Amino acid sequence: MAQNIYKTEAGRRIIEAVYEGRLAGYSAYPFEQMFVPTKIARTHVLRFGDPENPPLILLHGSVSNSAAWLGNIADFIDIFCVYCVDIPGEPGLSEPHRCQLHSEEPNEWLVSLFASLHIKRAYFASMSLGSWYALNFAVRNPDTVAALSMLTAGGLVPAKASFIWQAALFMLLGQRGQKMLSRLVYHKAEVPPEVLEFQALTAKHFNSVLEALPIFTDEHLRRINFPVQFFGGECDALIDSVKTAERLRHLLPSADIHVLKDTGHAIIDKFSDIKDFLASIEQSKS
Repeated sequence: MAQNIYKTEAGRRIIEAVYEGRLAGYSAYPFEQMFVPTKIARTHVLRFGDPENPPLILLHGSVSNSAAWLGNIADFIDIFCVYCVDIPGEPGLSEPHRCQLHSEEPNEWLVSLFASLHIKRAYFASMSLGSWYALNFAVRNPDTVAALSMLTAGGLVPAKASFIWQAALFMLLGQRGQKMLSRLVYHKAEVPPEVLEFQALTAKHFNSVLEALPIFTDEHLRRINFPVQFFGGECDALIDSVKTAERLRHLLPSADIHVLKDTGHAIIDKFSDIKDFLASIEQSKS
């Protein structure tokens, strides 16, 4: 479903220019910037590393883009060919077409992306909304997923209604409310200034997702036949990570599950653990 995801065309240009500037200033590792045709939307992808290595798909969270992963490429590039993917309908460089979540569009998008990139099977690491997209794809195409690591995950339990009301109130309070919302989301995490600046821009110019994430059924989750890792914050204001972990333990008893004390929705210090988890699976195949 095509939507006007930006409040104005000028706002879209501002957000895209900031993102493009971030990519232009990145020099830690060479990458290929691609605009990949898919059945749903032309998709912006950053590819790092040796194409002969096993593919790793990185999916960012809501109101974000693939710049969220740039500081962590070093954790993965020696083992994987890394694909940072801008989710369509989010403030990146993919076509601004937002999938209807209660439809086949999200799955069709990733199936088509795999086909266009000539990927038959891949590892996934994901954040929040990106975890929902990864899980939605995985339970429908389990044989195409080698392993999945999630930093928070939507779709396993309903979102906290309290956050929706608090966020709506804070957004009415201008810059002061934006700071209050940031504290609510990030809790005690030390967030880089450029992330907070981008968040302020999106609050001004971008219309975030309002559709509630569909909840996966037990039948869906029991289709998973690959290793799963989950990190959730005990103080997550958006998602109940304790209940999420309980459900995963019940349905996927072999999953690697971590509920982090005194941690909110933003988890920014577990990328080496993700690398170790994914690398151990890849090395076990040797």
